[in-house]
Amino acid sequence: MMSKIKQGLLLVCALGIIASIPMFLSRRGVIETDMPALSKEEIVANKADYEKQKAQQEAQERARRAAKARAINYACQTDSDCIIVDKDPCGCLVGPKGVVAINASRSLEFSQSLGNVMAKACPDGAPSTERECSPNARAVCQNKMCKIVY
Repeated sequence: MMSKIKQGLLLVCALGIIASIPMFLSRRGVIETDMPALSKEEIVANKADYEKQKAQQEAQERARRAAKARAINYACQTDSDCIIVDKDPCGCLVGPKGVVAINASRSLEFSQSLGNVMAKACPDGAPSTERECSPNARAVCQNKMCKIVY
C-alpha cells in the first residue's frame, strides 16, 4: 500500500511540474522592440524603390544576355565567316535596319532568337538600296565582329 501512495505522490508532483513549465517560460509583460514604425508613405516609397531596383536588375540581365548573344552571333575570324541576314521578316523593305551581318555558323540560332515574327505585314514598294541594302554591301570581319560595309 505504501508503494501505491508513493507512486501517487510522485505522479502528482510530476503533473505539477509539467503544468508549471509554461509559467516559467513565458513573460508576463510586453516584449519591447527598438524597431521604428514606418508610415504608409515610407512603405510606398520603399516599395517603389524596390521595384525600381528589381526593374534595373532585370534590364541589366537582359542586356547581359543580349551582349552574350551578340558576342556569339557576331564573332568571327575571317571575312568568310560572315553573312548578311534579315533581322526583320521584311528585310530591306524596311530599310537598312532590316538586315545585319552575323557569323554564318550561327544563322539558325539567330533566326530562332528572333522568335515568331513571320506574320508581320511588309510595306509595299521596292527594297531599299541605301547603305546595308545597297548592291555593294558585303559582310566582313572587323575587330573579330561581323559588320556590313558598303
